[in-house]
Amino acid sequence: MTPRPAHAAAAAAVLAASLIASDPPRDLARRVRSLSHYASQALAVRRLGGSSTDFDRRYFILLEWARPRIPRDAAGLAVFPGGELPVRGEYLTIYEFAPLPTLVAPQRVPDGWLALVYGRRRPEGWRVIQELPGGALLEPTPNPGPTP
Repeated sequence: MTPRPAHAAAAAAVLAASLIASDPPRDLARRVRSLSHYASQALAVRRLGGSSTDFDRRYFILLEWARPRIPRDAAGLAVFPGGELPVRGEYLTIYEFAPLPTLVAPQRVPDGWLALVYGRRRPEGWRVIQELPGGALLEPTPNPGPTP
């Protein structure tokens, strides 16, 4: 055996041992079941079923619906989650729209940016581009009103 496969086997063994030691067997079994169930699914489906979206799965669905509907020439996106968003939710939001500049709940929306609003609120001074499941994609009217 050459050194490279031996090193890979040793690394896999160390990784498996640390995983077993760090999680109770019940959690490990749940993760294995989840991995086997979602392994053949599309990335969005795997992420929806995973722990990164468990704070609010409907919010993630809104992000997934909005992403392909944002015009290619958009300068940036201001996302208004409609309440307190955990830090991992902010990271998920920014990651979802990368490389498009994205701000979560900014005090002011930069000129030329679009807004994504989670929930029913439709602020004055903004025109709905498209209604989405759980929210809407908006653009400023010529004389935009207050921040969504």
